Amino acid sequence: MQLPYVQTRFLDLPGSFPLRNGAVVEKVRIAYEQYGTPSPEKDNVILLFHALSGSQHAYGYNPDVPGIGALWKPENHEGWWNSIIGPGKPLDTDRFCIICANYLGGCYGTTGPASPSPVDNLPYGSRFPHVEVADQARLQALLLDTLGIERVHLVGPSVGGLIALSLACQFPERVKSFISIGSGYRASIEHRLSLFEQILAIELDPDFRGGDYYQGPFPKKGLAFARIIGHKSFVYQEGLEQRARKEVGGQSGMLAWLKPTRSTQSYMLHQGTKFAERFDANSYLRIADMWAEFDIRDHTPEGTFSTALEGFRRETIPALIFSIDTDCCFRPAEQQDFANQMEKAGIPAEFHTIISTKGHDSFLLEPELYAEPIRRILG
Repeated sequence: MQLPYVQTRFLDLPGSFPLRNGAVVEKVRIAYEQYGTPSPEKDNVILLFHALSGSQHAYGYNPDVPGIGALWKPENHEGWWNSIIGPGKPLDTDRFCIICANYLGGCYGTTGPASPSPVDNLPYGSRFPHVEVADQARLQALLLDTLGIERVHLVGPSVGGLIALSLACQFPERVKSFISIGSGYRASIEHRLSLFEQILAIELDPDFRGGDYYQGPFPKKGLAFARIIGHKSFVYQEGLEQRARKEVGGQSGMLAWLKPTRSTQSYMLHQGTKFAERFDANSYLRIADMWAEFDIRDHTPEGTFSTALEGFRRETIPALIFSIDTDCCFRPAEQQDFANQMEKAGIPAEFHTIISTKGHDSFLLEPELYAEPIRRILG
């Protein structure tokens, strides 16, 4: 079936946007896309959140996003969740209006480090502040305010699930249901260290120059290395050799001495170098750091689940949590603990473990495993 042509929309906030750490971002622009038609009451909206390196383009075909330039590659043109969104699919565009927005600090249209600072019209670069998950959730709530939408269903895969959780805890009265896929309530110590390694890979690239590299050259080697480190946790490692191309690539890419002799080496180099052409290193740092620092218990002074989830419980928001048995980003034991904590807090949580050989990426590759519970909770 031919994909519908869609365009990214832009919303410019009327004022500045304060962050939890005290910093302020002036003249914030939000890039978002909308699939399906809102009802007259605007009570059929699903707010969807993307993964670390994703974008607002979740469905359809979008060959160009104004202002993005060379980062918008052919692999970005088709929506990253075409398998789940569309007529008759779990996120049914005949019934629902789905909205997905790029994150603050991103590189696909929402204000980020590559955006011009209103102070001097030069890219923010190193001046762009740290952003927390709670900030992202508040910005998405402002988007809903501007669009005149009161209550929504939340769907958050991967790091998007953290933002969805934060929004549900900050604005529980606005949430109809909460769906978390391959996500959780914090990053494990193992994954926090992985994210730290990814940040170091970029920071230590000589071309990074503290984040002020927009006159070129860009720190593509560091970004490629960061992606290689991260990609290990996105795939099922025991099945990596089957997923990797059988032949060894002839190009060593960014390497000077080592010549790839295994398909896994070629595969990882290919993934890293390809990614470095379509993403911004400063944006990667902001989102990786945001992920590493998140813990929902930090949303309250008491630092407990019961207080953080109180509004969630009070509004009786139904929750659907998917764990993937081969996920190395959010491991099954952590996911089970997440579901258990919600149950203890008096929140009705439906928990499913997906059996897959695709690892963390299962939610992108195996829509049939998620379809029935999603349809049921959306009603």
